[in-house]
Amino acid sequence: MEAWEKVWVKDAEFLLSTHGSVGCVICHGGDSQEEVKELAHLNLIIDPSDGDCNTCHLDVAQSHDLSLHATLSGFKSALEARGGDLSEGSALATAMENHCQECHTTCGQCHVSRPDELGGGLVSGHEFRLTPSMQYNCIACHGARVGAEYLGENAGFPADVHWTQATMLCTDCHSQELHGSGYLSDSRYDNPNVARCEDCHEDVWTNTEGNPQHEQHLSDLSCYVCHSVAYKNCYGCHVSIDPEGLPCRTSEPSQMQFEIGQNPLRSSERPYKYVVLRHVPTCSGTCDFYGENLFPNFNDVSTWKYATPHNIQLHTPQNESCDACHGNADLFLTEEDIRIDEKNANQDVIVTDLPETVGK
Repeated sequence: MEAWEKVWVKDAEFLLSTHGSVGCVICHGGDSQEEVKELAHLNLIIDPSDGDCNTCHLDVAQSHDLSLHATLSGFKSALEARGGDLSEGSALATAMENHCQECHTTCGQCHVSRPDELGGGLVSGHEFRLTPSMQYNCIACHGARVGAEYLGENAGFPADVHWTQATMLCTDCHSQELHGSGYLSDSRYDNPNVARCEDCHEDVWTNTEGNPQHEQHLSDLSCYVCHSVAYKNCYGCHVSIDPEGLPCRTSEPSQMQFEIGQNPLRSSERPYKYVVLRHVPTCSGTCDFYGENLFPNFNDVSTWKYATPHNIQLHTPQNESCDACHGNADLFLTEEDIRIDEKNANQDVIVTDLPETVGK
């Protein structure tokens, strides 16, 4: 969009709203008494929500400051676990600044404008939206895998039942966790506010009568093992700078797969033996443009990670019968599914002994 389209206050009602009534200068700076445009806009703060919302929204802002959206600590912890050096001035820190930093999200990039990653621009005039737009905010950043799965945009695969049957928005499940938990997390699963199936489906755990599958498997299978279908897996992402000096990415073609593996995050909160796994885009050579061997301990972490695909179905190929899953090697992550250079990294998640067939 043109610059004026990104900032134009077109709705007069905004000036009567809570945020509009305080005036432009208190948030954006500048000089409202100056009649020359260039002088009026000196020292203008384009995105005042990158640190200034705590003036009025202290509790939420402080929590958000430690959230994954604000800190990108999920990226950082994953890179450091593979031996990456993110100290100031390092090659990997430069790569992260060039290719990951736009994922950093301010308050305004959810509640007022589109994310910088998508070029910015106001979503609905200068309106402050309590609930972010699923289209222009959530899926704008999380569209390649999560959004496509949820809306059924992967050819041949259905949309999530929460969308087709209830038209649920992202924030219907993901609300409290978006602002973080008040402490620094290593991943989105390291958050007491993370969305869980039992938040809405508590009856599944409290009443298994008449459902032998639930009665037998609730403690050893995550919900996704039975109720997810094939989802997108990405491999071999590489980052670089193009001839015009702009950060760019290339990757191998993604693959639609469904893989059940051993649980890498087993705990009292996630006691399951088997879970659904998704391949990470990162490979040992992802950042080779910036230097050699930037992940010296790449194989210390599995390349198949705990996953919660957004393509839930009541009936799936693997829950049609017991033996649709038991003994079906196509559903499980085995040695044959692992790339040669990643075998050592994934020993803890591959399935060596398939569940035996039961004749049903």
